[in-house]
Amino acid sequence: MSISRVAVVGAGIVGVALARELTGRLPAAEVTVFDKAERLAAHQSGHTSGVVDPALAAQPGSPEAKLARRGVELLVPFVSERGIPYRECGQLLVAQNTDEADRLEEILARAEANSIPGVRLLDRKEMLEVEPNARGVLALYAPHTAVTDFTALTEALASDVSAAGGTFRFGTEVTGFDVMSNEVRLRLRTAAPEQSEPAVGPDGSDADSASGSDGSASVSDVDSAAESDGDIDDQVHEAPRTYRGDNTTGPVIDVRDELRSRFGSQDWFKQVEDTIGSLSERFSNPASGRSRPSGGSEPRHTGADEHREPAGRERERTVRPEDTAVFDLVIVCAGVQADRLAAAAGFNEEPRIVPFTSDYYAIDDPDIDDPAEVVRGIISTVPDPSSPFSERSVVRSIRGGLVLGPNTIVSLGRERSDKHGFDLGDLGSTVGFKGFWKFAAQTAKTAARGAKPAVSTSAFVEEIRKFVPAIDASAVRADSRGIRAQAIDADGTLVDELRVTTRGRLTIVRSLPRSGAASALATAERVANRVLDGPADADG
Repeated sequence: MSISRVAVVGAGIVGVALARELTGRLPAAEVTVFDKAERLAAHQSGHTSGVVDPALAAQPGSPEAKLARRGVELLVPFVSERGIPYRECGQLLVAQNTDEADRLEEILARAEANSIPGVRLLDRKEMLEVEPNARGVLALYAPHTAVTDFTALTEALASDVSAAGGTFRFGTEVTGFDVMSNEVRLRLRTAAPEQSEPAVGPDGSDADSASGSDGSASVSDVDSAAESDGDIDDQVHEAPRTYRGDNTTGPVIDVRDELRSRFGSQDWFKQVEDTIGSLSERFSNPASGRSRPSGGSEPRHTGADEHREPAGRERERTVRPEDTAVFDLVIVCAGVQADRLAAAAGFNEEPRIVPFTSDYYAIDDPDIDDPAEVVRGIISTVPDPSSPFSERSVVRSIRGGLVLGPNTIVSLGRERSDKHGFDLGDLGSTVGFKGFWKFAAQTAKTAARGAKPAVSTSAFVEEIRKFVPAIDASAVRADSRGIRAQAIDADGTLVDELRVTTRGRLTIVRSLPRSGAASALATAERVANRVLDGPADADG
């Protein structure tokens, strides 16, 4: 295979790790990394708690387990050589009842089968010796679980790419592919301006939150944040989207609790709420799939440069002419846009991406002597297979202070990191996908139990205090907010493994394991093996 020009689409941690892997294996090739954002690790990679996930609960011998182990093997020497913060602090999974204790036994068996060193069960007395502020009936201790700085890691990987002659093109959106026998043509355009993240005040408070008299934002302030009745554009933001295909033809349906919590006091929302509510029957029939528009007409396909405006308003659209570039090899690591880019290249739509918002909170109050002393390492809840997004952790951050989270809920947009907006095309893509409703039906009972913490910050902190009661709720502030790209199959099964699709010289990473950031170097190694040494035409 003659390769002189290589493109990687996506400048998250996996995309940059892959670019670095390719510059090492193909020293004569020109490697270019494209990203529509203006910086490295702009989305999921840069919004985590920093935990180096050892995949404790992975099936013994599974690809996920092997990838996690190999990831740590490659990660440790790399961060050591580059001086990237990395601390083995240990992790406690704390059971609150007998059911969770039984699950800990199962996780222990899996961890031992996967040769994760030092993992053991602790009774209450032993638990307190490791973490004096942990509370529970039983705990599983993984002493070598670590925390690091994944943004710094991505930057170090990128420096290697640049040193090897690779280039980065930020603010450049890939809009399509033409796959030929020995090359791939990318269709490119200048990306729309990126929606900024929530502003953070000088005290670290989230600007989306109401402030107290001292300027700080506590969890109660976050819950009661007031919104004005100003122009709709101050509350609703939509960004241009591409690759929608026919996913947006379904109605925007009742995510009313979430929408009402954000926009309930606004006049425009009151005007459209009845229309939204009329579609609520879909909640009671989640497997029904996409509804057709009334009148029996065929759905209208939405073009790549077109997006729907809220409340019937039209805005001027900026025309961004497309350009093309030809490469011998193209690999796509696009996270939340993976399924749309795959569809644009003519691949099967599944697995589809459903975005989930992950909110993190922090305690780093300078008036507290050392807030990090509340937790020495990582204290977490026990994973529940029937409620896959219910895990909570309190993490002693690599930079000091504590990080609490994630607080996870279905996102109203694939790239909406702000609290006051949603994307109708993205929302339509989620609710028009049968697999999403099948997943929702399978997890309905546990989701109902976790609904309040998902939408209420104070309720979330109270959940945290069940296993770390020493947490001071008044000291908690909003921290980072990211979008998790969760791949889901048509039958509602979550795809928590590396899945790659290849045809000719184009390869698309469709999904990553949950340990994606920690396994980035191993994922890059495995994808490069497949692309350079594997079959030329395969789906996997």
